[in-house]
Amino acid sequence: MEIMAVKAVDNSLRPVTSIDADGLKKLNVGQPIKIKVTRQNPRSLPHHRLFFGGLLPFAFDYWQPTGGLIRSNERDAVIWVAKKLDRLVNEQGVIVAAAKEALDLLAKKRAEKIPDVQKDINSFRRWLTIEAGYFDIRVTPSGIVKEPKSISFANMEQEEFNAFYVSCFNVCWNMILYDKFSSKEEAQRAIDNLLSLGN
Repeated sequence: MEIMAVKAVDNSLRPVTSIDADGLKKLNVGQPIKIKVTRQNPRSLPHHRLFFGGLLPFAFDYWQPTGGLIRSNERDAVIWVAKKLDRLVNEQGVIVAAAKEALDLLAKKRAEKIPDVQKDINSFRRWLTIEAGYFDIRVTPSGIVKEPKSISFANMEQEEFNAFYVSCFNVCWNMILYDKFSSKEEAQRAIDNLLSLGN
């Protein structure tokens, strides 16, 4: 477990964000722990909070899972082929309707094999990092997968972190927040307000 903390005036260590605080909650009161102190590079702590204490929990709270048993690229490919076939045989949507029905059936069959899964902020962070374009490609026996890059202080300087935040904000705007706020500026003000409340 890795937790970001800052030293307070009374020499105690305080979690930087609510995610760090949640990590501390997993420890029992009075439980001895060993702490390895690693000084971070001079990346801005307020920017770190802006992502981990602002955008990430903010977008996570607004996100509501909808299915997910059929990946969007799978659905897009099947519908694209169905539309092409519809045009070729002049079926006026019959093949597309059948393709959508087949996708729904496939989702139900997959659901029977998968237990009820809850939202998880760490999985959401991994997804967001990949969607923002910060990933490495790995080859596995199941095929090619995307692994999120580390965004730790040690691996990302301030300028790169700023660009990362903008990319993540744009993903959140385009996929989650666009219909909840009238503008990106309004959404960012709401995130700033969340941070001002102490998250």
